[in-house]
Amino acid sequence: MRSKLQIVAMIALCAAGFAGSALAQQKKEVADLLVTGATIVTMDEARHVYEDGALVVQGDAIVAVGPAAKLEAEYSAAQRVDARGKLIIPGLINGHTHAAMVLMRGLIDDVTLDDWLRKYIFPAEARNVTED
Repeated sequence: MRSKLQIVAMIALCAAGFAGSALAQQKKEVADLLVTGATIVTMDEARHVYEDGALVVQGDAIVAVGPAAKLEAEYSAAQRVDARGKLIIPGLINGHTHAAMVLMRGLIDDVTLDDWLRKYIFPAEARNVTED
């Protein structure tokens, strides 16, 4: 049989545990959106991929990306999205340009696109444009 001191100690430990969990919830940072459960591909220096990841948004900024368990413990949000089975990737930037063609725009007029490209633009690019 347990002594009264052991029972009091157990009650005190349980109460401290409940108080600690309530305190931990109070310390969470508040965000607008918390997306959890997704596979998240980052473009950080280490190229992290979080299989069970989370993403935290405040206003129009992503403020945190990482393991879902960690971020769910640190943040609460007005809106939550369960993204299990989904993939989150960085925004893609289309760097494709036609700068050389724009610079040579007045080279010749009144020809078909195919003639303009093959007879004038491509040869001019070959003479004047390098990778650098």
